[in-house]
Amino acid sequence: MNITTLGASREVGRSAFLVEIEDKKIILDFGIMVKRPTLFPLYTNPKEVDAVILSHAHLDHSGAIPSFFVSNNIDVYCTSASADISKLLIDDFINLSNDVTKQYIPFQHLELKKMMDNIKRVELNQEFEIGNIKIKLINAGHIPGSASIIIEGEGKRIAYTGDINAQDSSLVQGADTNYGELDLLITESTYGLNDHPERKDVENEFVSFAKEITDKGGTLLVPAFAVGRSQEIACTLNDHNFSKPVAMDGMALKTNEILKNNLECLKDSKAFLKTLDELMIVKNWKQRKELLRTPSVIIAPAGMMVGGLSSFYKDGIIMDKKNAISLVSFQVEGTPGRMLLEKKMIRINNKLKKIKGKFEHFNFSSHSGNKELFEMISRIKGEPTIVAVHGEEEQSLGFANAIKEKYGYEAIAPKLGDKIEV
Repeated sequence: MNITTLGASREVGRSAFLVEIEDKKIILDFGIMVKRPTLFPLYTNPKEVDAVILSHAHLDHSGAIPSFFVSNNIDVYCTSASADISKLLIDDFINLSNDVTKQYIPFQHLELKKMMDNIKRVELNQEFEIGNIKIKLINAGHIPGSASIIIEGEGKRIAYTGDINAQDSSLVQGADTNYGELDLLITESTYGLNDHPERKDVENEFVSFAKEITDKGGTLLVPAFAVGRSQEIACTLNDHNFSKPVAMDGMALKTNEILKNNLECLKDSKAFLKTLDELMIVKNWKQRKELLRTPSVIIAPAGMMVGGLSSFYKDGIIMDKKNAISLVSFQVEGTPGRMLLEKKMIRINNKLKKIKGKFEHFNFSSHSGNKELFEMISRIKGEPTIVAVHGEEEQSLGFANAIKEKYGYEAIAPKLGDKIEV
């Protein structure tokens, strides 16, 4: 058995791995790196690939899969929620590439349709086979529908975490990390050297801040990712009996509809549906303008304020002292969110201005930190090789070295294109 790293090697983005096992070639994820220009995984001949297994729907894991369907048909295995959310996100990516960023991508809506036609929807914990290879998806706790992948063949057993979060959130259950005996583990290392605060503490601090702002007649804008984070923030407020209006806008509303059809991937489907029933759904510009004058919480993509309706709302909110913005996601360098985080400045009418309203950042991470990753590794049986991926170079290398020191396992942070023999 051989594993080739096609992406996510000492970098965050374009997760893609080629597994050569038995007489099959199987791709685990095939994502993009969302930047300009977009970066794609290393080339692999579509005609030689037997199947793709998708861990979850985020574009850095799913975004390049349609490229396999330009001149080919391949089975794609994933959960039902991942299938539906992938369609939403990849469709949006194609539209943005065509109409906004004006950049070439090697597929269009036709290839996305062919991808969707070839998806095999798999339930968590239900074993399936590709030839003589046994495969199982288990909950990864990252976003709704996310999965870690366990593969058995040639007398070997390997696992790929995908993006993983061991802490429960108000939306999804924490990851199942009972992988059993392994010969190899491919694990994310996004926060391999860092710990996160307890989720309950973050939730309490966030709700307290929301109450502080709205009780004084202010409006709180929460720029949030359309998939997962928007819904988690709404559920958190509802769980804490937040009394002021909570409004949601943009693509997050489409995600809500998808999740209503995939309730099995949520921690508490009744609580989710209750949250949606009490949510203010924003449908037009008249509502948006009224919200700017209403003591309320507005949840709107994009999470880093790159486009999306959060860009509209921030212009009308952040220059008023009684209002506030809460960032609840990681902010990539060069984004408006990162500028706000580091300098408390925002661009309005192409001019950088110091904000007048309040600002807070809350660590609602959907990735396991160092503590949870080590707990995961301590439960593994056998003498596995650990492959640290999906982390910047310092995180990946540091995490691999820490594993060697703590457990004595062989641990590596591969470079792009490296081949690992199991």
